[in-house]
Amino acid sequence: MAITRHIFRAALNWALPERCPCCGTITPAGGPFCVDCWQQLQFLAPPWCHGCATPFEYDRGADSYCAACLAKPPKHDGIRAAGKYDDLSAKVALRLKYSGKIGLARVIAQQLARHLPEDRENIIITPVPLHWTRMWSRSFNQSALIGRAPSAQSGIAFVPDILVRHKRTPSMRGLNAKGRRKAVGQAFSVHPKWRDRLKGSRIILIDDVLTTGATSDGCISVLKRNGASWIQLFCWARALRGESAEQK
Repeated sequence: MAITRHIFRAALNWALPERCPCCGTITPAGGPFCVDCWQQLQFLAPPWCHGCATPFEYDRGADSYCAACLAKPPKHDGIRAAGKYDDLSAKVALRLKYSGKIGLARVIAQQLARHLPEDRENIIITPVPLHWTRMWSRSFNQSALIGRAPSAQSGIAFVPDILVRHKRTPSMRGLNAKGRRKAVGQAFSVHPKWRDRLKGSRIILIDDVLTTGATSDGCISVLKRNGASWIQLFCWARALRGESAEQK
């Protein structure tokens, strides 16, 4: 039944005219966003922190770190987000995830492609996994859909099943950072067939949005324990430090 719904939604999305994923206005050919929403979306680009990619007001040099990363270095090797997480960018992620607008995965991937590293040797793209019960009800993993497109464009290998989510976590809405870390604790593992193949690998981990980082930190910890040498997190939108945002 879930697969049937997925096929029906995909066919419907294809038949209907393009609409802006933020406001629903029919858009002219050539772009997914209407002019007003495009101008309001806050896309992210350098100069930014070498550790967490928090934007800097001026260029401090490619290897400069923000105060927070100097005080507590992150587990990952960089964040690459298309834009800032706010009410507008959240609508795109929510419509992809809950309204079945799967074409938005391609739109998001197009914005992320500009952040792919030039050195692509030994890199693997993999998504944050869903628990099987959510996959069954939703019929797709939005992070996997996002990850396939830059793989196809760049030639970087896409491997959807490196990580397994064996614990269904509750909704993160309303939980503080400590509550979210507790909720995802021990939720992830590396698939047995990949445990001996990750040593020295470089990983691009795909998620839809990043707020507190509890989910991605859980994935990154598992990947590094199993030998991954470098991990960057790619996502559609991220919350900036000092700004509140509810987890998906």
